[in-house]
Amino acid sequence: MNPTDALGPELQRQPSGPSLEDALRDRLDAAFWRAPALALFGALLLVSLTLLLERQPGSQIAIWFTDAYGMVLLLCCRPAARVAVLAGLMAGTLAAGLLGERPDLMLAWMPGHLMATAAGAWMLQGVAQRQQIGSSPAVLAQVGLVAVLLPALLSASLSLPLLMLTSAGLPAVPVTMIWLNQALGGVIGSLVLLPLLLAALAQPWPSPAPERPDRRRSNADTLVLMLAGAGVTVLALLHLVHPFVYIALPLMIGAVLLDFLRLQLLVLGVTLVFGAMVATGLVAEPPTTARWQEVLLHLSLVVMLLPELLLSAAVGASRERRLALEAQRERYRQLYERTPAMMHSIGPDGRMLAVSRLWLERLGYDERDVIGRPSTDFLDADSRRRAIEQVLPQFLRTGECRDVEYRMLARDGRPVDVLLSATSERDAQGRFLRSLAVLEDVTRKRLAEQLAAEHQRTAAMLECIGDAVIGIDARGRLRSLNPAAVAMTGWTLEEARGRDWAGWLVRRGVADDEPAPPDPVALCLAHRTRPEPTSCRLVRRDASWRVVREIVLPMSAPGGQGFDGVVLTLQDMTAAHDLARTLAHRAHHDALTGLPNRLLLQDRLQQALRLARRQHQPLALMFMDLDHFKQINDRHGHDAGDELLKAVAQRVRGAVRASDTVCRLGGDEFVVLLPQIEAALDAERVARHILSEVSRPYRLGALPELHVSFSIGIAVFPEDGEDEATLMRRADTAMYQAKREGRNALRFHQRGDTDLTPT
Repeated sequence: MNPTDALGPELQRQPSGPSLEDALRDRLDAAFWRAPALALFGALLLVSLTLLLERQPGSQIAIWFTDAYGMVLLLCCRPAARVAVLAGLMAGTLAAGLLGERPDLMLAWMPGHLMATAAGAWMLQGVAQRQQIGSSPAVLAQVGLVAVLLPALLSASLSLPLLMLTSAGLPAVPVTMIWLNQALGGVIGSLVLLPLLLAALAQPWPSPAPERPDRRRSNADTLVLMLAGAGVTVLALLHLVHPFVYIALPLMIGAVLLDFLRLQLLVLGVTLVFGAMVATGLVAEPPTTARWQEVLLHLSLVVMLLPELLLSAAVGASRERRLALEAQRERYRQLYERTPAMMHSIGPDGRMLAVSRLWLERLGYDERDVIGRPSTDFLDADSRRRAIEQVLPQFLRTGECRDVEYRMLARDGRPVDVLLSATSERDAQGRFLRSLAVLEDVTRKRLAEQLAAEHQRTAAMLECIGDAVIGIDARGRLRSLNPAAVAMTGWTLEEARGRDWAGWLVRRGVADDEPAPPDPVALCLAHRTRPEPTSCRLVRRDASWRVVREIVLPMSAPGGQGFDGVVLTLQDMTAAHDLARTLAHRAHHDALTGLPNRLLLQDRLQQALRLARRQHQPLALMFMDLDHFKQINDRHGHDAGDELLKAVAQRVRGAVRASDTVCRLGGDEFVVLLPQIEAALDAERVARHILSEVSRPYRLGALPELHVSFSIGIAVFPEDGEDEATLMRRADTAMYQAKREGRNALRFHQRGDTDLTPT
């Protein structure tokens, strides 16, 4: 049982998110081949490590890590892949045996270990709280029994017949010694690796980032202890009597300072150093008088590791309990502070110990300005005198008071009338410890009579104001309309009263192509909060419309108890809207042709360049100038010239796509922006089409038939420039070059072009 379970669910820490086990299971489920592949390569690596750590010839104990690894894989993969995982473990084991020139030994060991792995994984599934292995000695002991000891005994028992039949290259030893060596090697390997893997799988994934300072310190402590553990292990095994007493010291320190996962890394490091020294023959065997005493060296390792692991789990449980209690204490503090009521606590000396957030908000103080001050500091003179002389002495004597009327002073000097009720907390000897006071703000109640008197005056004012004011009850039904609302909507009060607001009047977006904004009345009715003001087109009863600004306020029931409905104010913004649209259009369009002007062209060119850079797509900019336009102005007058410019603008607009921009810079100069073209050839095709359309004769009233043409210069992004200024300059240069070369032509900007002036 997890120690924090005793505190109840409310004291346990909230989960921090998915664990590494969940993430690994998702990855393995995503592709069937991943689990068998991990099994094969993991078994190959771990079995090879086992063969490297095998003792000197003549002995049989080998630390076997593969069972623990296989159990974890079987836990994390889906049931359909478990047979494939066992096959991967078998293949990796045989491959390691071939590489280590011990295939006979692997064939003898493999069936027993595979059965033990499957059985251990099956039994480990029954440990429901295995993710708490680092914070529960009971869970650690349960895992040690069902996934370490029992599988090791099973493996040794199943491998014994094959080892006896094949000998597997082992010397003739008693059967009990073979069985004991096999079991002990499995116990050591699983005891070292399985808790490490289970603790790692319980970690949150992805891991928190950036790394906290305490985590960095823990990593540094782990590294120092691992180096110390390795050094002490080597020194103790080579030179000291009773070496495991000294090896246990860094592990004991690690069990106290480190979390369970980092302690397991330390244990793994010490075990590998121990195994390497045994494998290389550096460790002197203890004197023995019987064959069974040969296992004492490894048995001592197991006996040394068990207390450290249990101590680490116990420390982890204590740490979890402390963190849970701290979290609960913090939750209680926040609950007190955030309770939507004015509350405060005072000590035996009458000074403030704690206040709620609403208390601070109502009076306008910061907590640091309140704690430690006498509670009477926040009362006006009359209330302070009454509190000191009457209320506080009686409260300290009786331990409670009810509905004491005080006038408090906010930080800005504003009076706040309250009713205070309080109770006290006392120790076992009956001595006063602290109070808990709840204050009801009755300032609004004191104003109720004044508000009632104001009601008649307010009603009279609503009759006179020019904005439409509509009252809607809590069910969304129309309650009242002032005269301005009747005039704006076309409905009389008698016709509208009782109707459902939804569908009574049609709302549309201010612009023709935009949807209506969310209905603020519906939002206020649903959430009983004040929405932001909105603007819309309101369709009146006669199908005409007005642009209005909607301002919605929720109404409280008399006495401030509950929600009573909505007040909607409609401000007629039609004239301002029309004026704004007119001014906006004039600011961005040519007054003669209605085409976009230079300002709007610059904005659209900037947007087109951003899109072209993002999509890696070219665009083209064409500068166009009417040939010999001055002669037409001089011959037929400026009015005829203006009519010709409007006709030319219509033809150019009709010769391009709807997404293209045709702009008049002034005089007889036009610009065409072609965004999202495939190649420069598209711009040439459009330019030739414009030349063809513009060159057709013009018949304008009584004037003789007119003929004009364009000189067109083209710049292409990004070949001719990557910013708007460069593109415009080079398109302009290309246009003047086209004029110089004969007019009625188009020309792309070329590298050798220089700025030209018209001729």
